[in-house]
Amino acid sequence: MVIELLGEELRGHREEAGLSLSEVTARTGISTSKLSRMENGRKAQKADDVAALLKVYGVQGCRRDDLLSLARGAEGSQVASLRVLESKATMIVDYEQAIVPALLQTVPYAQAALREVNMVDEAVLEEQYTNRLRRQAILRRPHPPRFFAIIAETALHTAVGGQDVMREQIRYLSEAAGRPNVTIRIVPDLTHGHPGLGGPFQRMQFRSRGAVVVLENRTSSVVIEDTAQVRVYDRIVVELLSVALTRDESMTLLEKLS
Repeated sequence: MVIELLGEELRGHREEAGLSLSEVTARTGISTSKLSRMENGRKAQKADDVAALLKVYGVQGCRRDDLLSLARGAEGSQVASLRVLESKATMIVDYEQAIVPALLQTVPYAQAALREVNMVDEAVLEEQYTNRLRRQAILRRPHPPRFFAIIAETALHTAVGGQDVMREQIRYLSEAAGRPNVTIRIVPDLTHGHPGLGGPFQRMQFRSRGAVVVLENRTSSVVIEDTAQVRVYDRIVVELLSVALTRDESMTLLEKLS
């Protein structure tokens, strides 16, 4: 999946640059057959090759960093850029156990979460905060993905950044739930166990590439592509929705807490 998505990105940037495979070969020394396999997702893309191609295509800044991160994932480190994956997904299910989903965080909440929860150093806080805001942009673009946020009620009672920040965050969740592409379901505090206690995750569906599950920690993201493992998370989603409040009930709770 990661290899195929990266191949699509490389082909798109080559075409935007107006270059043929043979022209790219002349500039990089990478054979046309290898380039073709890389673009078709039939060969893992090495980060050095991707860097050389992006230089020729004129891709810079955050986009370059994202694709290099994705290339390192294709090489086997399983660390991939969330922004690239999210930008290609047609549907995202995000289950969060302790905090509000990153794609629905307000500015003050996001800053506080990075400081208080992720313990991000001030030196890199701005970079990570900016990265989070860029990720959120996919929900406001034309033809955005469907976004299902399944949030444990505990996250709504944890005043990240203080009470004022939390109230603003909850009001924003209420507003976001009014968008046609956003659904919010709250898992109430329960006295019995449920699969969500195993931790947060994102399930991303792609138009022609199936689905992946992303497990995000403080420093990296693990991408699960194995179909059998993804099905485990599919069952977890079904179970979570069976114990979650309905969409209307979730909206009522958000309005009450705000």
